[in-house]
Amino acid sequence: MFSNFSVRGGLALVLTFFTAALMVAIGVGWVGTRSGVEAFESQRLFSQSMLALKQAEIRMWDNRVALAVGHRNLLRGDAKPSIRSQSDRADKSMTDAQVILEKVVQDVPREYAQDRQAAEALLAAFKSYDVLVRRGSKSLAEADGADYSGKEIVDQRNRLLAEIEALMKKLFESAQARDDGLHEQTVRMLHVSQVMAGVLAALGLVLAVGCWVFINRQILHPLQEAGALLERVAEGDLTQRVQVQSNNEIGRLLASLRKMQDGLVRMVVQVRQGVQEINTGAQEIALGNSDLSGRTEQQAASLEETAASMEELSSTVKQNADSARQANQLAAGSMDVAQRGGAVVGDVVLTMQAISGSSRKIAEIVNVIDGIAFQTNILALNAAVEAARAGEQGRGFAVVASEVRALAQRSASAAKEIKDLIGDSVNKVNAGSEQVERAGETMREIVASVQRVTDIMGEISAASQEQSSGIDQVNQAVAQMDQATQQNAALVEQAAAAASSLDSQAKQLQQAVSQFRVSAADGQGLSLATRPAPAPAQRPRVTAAAAARAGAVPAVAKAAPKAASRAPALASAAPSAPAAARAPAPAAPAAKAAARSDDDWETF
Repeated sequence: MFSNFSVRGGLALVLTFFTAALMVAIGVGWVGTRSGVEAFESQRLFSQSMLALKQAEIRMWDNRVALAVGHRNLLRGDAKPSIRSQSDRADKSMTDAQVILEKVVQDVPREYAQDRQAAEALLAAFKSYDVLVRRGSKSLAEADGADYSGKEIVDQRNRLLAEIEALMKKLFESAQARDDGLHEQTVRMLHVSQVMAGVLAALGLVLAVGCWVFINRQILHPLQEAGALLERVAEGDLTQRVQVQSNNEIGRLLASLRKMQDGLVRMVVQVRQGVQEINTGAQEIALGNSDLSGRTEQQAASLEETAASMEELSSTVKQNADSARQANQLAAGSMDVAQRGGAVVGDVVLTMQAISGSSRKIAEIVNVIDGIAFQTNILALNAAVEAARAGEQGRGFAVVASEVRALAQRSASAAKEIKDLIGDSVNKVNAGSEQVERAGETMREIVASVQRVTDIMGEISAASQEQSSGIDQVNQAVAQMDQATQQNAALVEQAAAAASSLDSQAKQLQQAVSQFRVSAADGQGLSLATRPAPAPAQRPRVTAAAAARAGAVPAVAKAAPKAASRAPALASAAPSAPAAARAPAPAAPAAKAAARSDDDWETF
């Protein structure tokens, strides 16, 4: 009856029963808790009011004591300050008591109508009593006492005090009665809760037993069968078939397990057939890798020789560059010396020009002296003529004139000699200046020539450095090619090792698959449906080369980051492999059969 009953429906039904029972329990508990909380809250407020009422009663007793002490002090004739302090104390007690009673009236719940009326009557009686008490207190403060101890006033106070005490007693008795009622209500609610708990416990027990029976028959037993089947599959036994006896979730699970078992059987048969092909391909890959390893080693040896030749050429070019650099430095030093010599010659030219100018100035001064001597000679001649005319009186003047004339002639002859010497010196200075100027021009030409030589040596040095850097780059490129070739050789060895490992893993896979046992009918049917046609002889070789090229790129990238830029060159050669791999068309049926088995597996 329940074989096709849905697991979801059964669990939903069980959860519905449990939820309904839980909601009933929660509802009963909530109603009882709410009513109890409300009752406890009202009683708590009323009890607080009663406690406040006790405090008000204490304040009234304190008022009576203070007034009695004040009246005693008045009768003993004590000072007014002591009487007034007791009067103030009594007034303060009455004020506090009135505040407390007003708060009590406000806190009494409205549902307690009788208690609220009694509290309001108590407050009214207290206010009347307060008026009389304050009159007596004022009378005592004035040291009179008539309004305190008068018979009529005492009777009124006692009457109001008795009324207040009666109302307080009534409120206290009402509070006690309400406490008793609340206790009885709590006991009744506890009894009802116990009965409901028993009923719900019995209902829960019945539901638990029903759930266990349903789960055991509809879920646990089929799952145990599925677990036993999976254990046999784990042991390699694929001969047992899954039995589906229901259409619920468990039945669908068992149907899926049956599909999984069928797909696993097909996969095992196909893997057994594929392992043989993997072994053949791995052997051919190993042979191709061995051949490629030999050629790679030869290429590595050639690159090593090329690298050695490039290193020798690089050292020679570096020596030439160093020699050109030293020659450039020497030319630069010669240019500095020539420039300093040119500067010195320029200074000499300037000095000779200054000397020539000074000589010309001296010649001019000598010409002036010669002119002065000539004029002095003329004046002396004129003086001698005048002295001769004067006769005997001008004889002394004639002697002086003759001496002056003699001095003038000597000065003129000396000036002439100096002029001749200065002229000769000026001529020599001019000749020296011309020679110095020619020497300066020669030095400038030397400096220009040295500058050109320096520039040429700098160009030679720069060209040598560029040539050296170019050869270094070529050397680095050759070294990188050598390194890449060595890495390729290592990768080829790794590929050979990988092919060997693939062969061993294929054997291990064959051993692992051999653990599964399939029925003879399944094995023969699948082998006939999925057996591929014989592939051409070139297929394993091409596939191995393509696999080697495809695997070389990530290996190079991992082993040598510098050779990563050359990986596209290796990858560009890979597209030729798929074209060759597409050649063996007879393998299409095997691929289609594998695709069908994969579709079944994915559907599961």
